[in-house]
Amino acid sequence: MSKHEFIALYEKYKAGNCSQEEREFLENFKDDYVLDDYEWIPEMGNKTEIHDVLYARLKEETAPARSKIHKLKPIVRWLSVAAVLIIVSTSIVLFYNHSVQVNNDVLPLVKFETRKGQKKQITLGDGTIVWLNSLSSLTLKNGFNDKTREVELIGEAYFDVAHKADKPFKVHTDQFDINVLGTAFNVKVYPDDKTAETTLIRGVISMQPKKYHEKIITVKPSQKVVVVKKDMLSSKIGVSDIQDIVIKRYQEVRDTAIVETAWTKNDLEIYDQKFSDIKTMLERWFDIQIIFKSEKVKDYKFTGTFTNESIIEVLNAFKRTGEFNYEIKEKTITISK
Repeated sequence: MSKHEFIALYEKYKAGNCSQEEREFLENFKDDYVLDDYEWIPEMGNKTEIHDVLYARLKEETAPARSKIHKLKPIVRWLSVAAVLIIVSTSIVLFYNHSVQVNNDVLPLVKFETRKGQKKQITLGDGTIVWLNSLSSLTLKNGFNDKTREVELIGEAYFDVAHKADKPFKVHTDQFDINVLGTAFNVKVYPDDKTAETTLIRGVISMQPKKYHEKIITVKPSQKVVVVKKDMLSSKIGVSDIQDIVIKRYQEVRDTAIVETAWTKNDLEIYDQKFSDIKTMLERWFDIQIIFKSEKVKDYKFTGTFTNESIIEVLNAFKRTGEFNYEIKEKTITISK
């Protein structure tokens, strides 16, 4: 959403002419104004007043060039910062308590983003529900839910797609494209991961790898398709002996728990995974950085389910099955033998 579009929509809101969808969309304007260094607290002031200050600031920024405007008083400048912060979620580890309803009559292009340690649930204009995992972005293509339903994904998302036979739902990533009518599936395509994957929970989807344009893979329920990014593998590994695409079954740890989608319930599910392999997941989940000072510890394998535990509680649980030491300094954790 541009500044001009926000101003027009907010003026419509102040006049009492906004629909429910437009009001909810206005709340999601936070995605265009993110400050990582601050978090809103009640002492900063009234939420409505702060929202008004944001509108006033954007109105000033978009006004035609004129004589120099007097600077805002310090308290107003602080409220301007707070205005940005209140539109950002005050929680970095929990899902938002409400879904964001996207009305495509308001804007033709919408982008949702999450930071480290943040998850978000979104309801699109067609009724599709999307859970967006940490450090991810979902962009709706122009005209979404008009003639087509197309989105672009970076990171990880779980889709519960509303069935519309005349409007197939398409997910575009840098590794593959997915076509579906109505189903539920998980997509994980982080740029810094060595693999990208799609896990189908129900329904049927077709998947077309970018590397093999002529190849179309039909994925069935309980199947997971893993695309290996060979260019990111270590030179020590026999890359030529590794398959580009692997199809296997998703991992069930209990009757109702699936490792690949446990994050949508805010569960950190780890099953027989090396410390080095879950490092990035822990970093995204807890907004931290992990440094290994022992190659041996990297190969330790862990299994466990964590719901509301802190990173310290997770590490202490790991220590009960593998001997290692850790040191925490601000957001950096150093692991040693």
